[in-house]
Amino acid sequence: MPAVTSLADFNRNQSAVISRLSETAEPLYLTRNGKSAVVVMDAEAFDRAMSRRQEEREREMDVYQGILAGYQEARDGKVSDAADAFARIRAAKGWGA
Repeated sequence: MPAVTSLADFNRNQSAVISRLSETAEPLYLTRNGKSAVVVMDAEAFDRAMSRRQEEREREMDVYQGILAGYQEARDGKVSDAADAFARIRAAKGWGA
């Protein structure tokens, strides 16, 4: 469950809250009139999260590009019978017949 505190409490205790954010590396939801208003987070934790997000996006794009390449190969007629493909894979892995 995410940490939640009021914006007023944050303003009264900024130093303590910021120290806690540095220790936990978790986001903190700040509320105004009982509703979520903003989220604050330790800068290093935020940078790590954004770095992971970018890495995930790059992996997803690699997969997407592979799918597109396979689709284009199929459109170009570069296809194999499944039995032939499995036989080539077994031979390449040295798994025998």
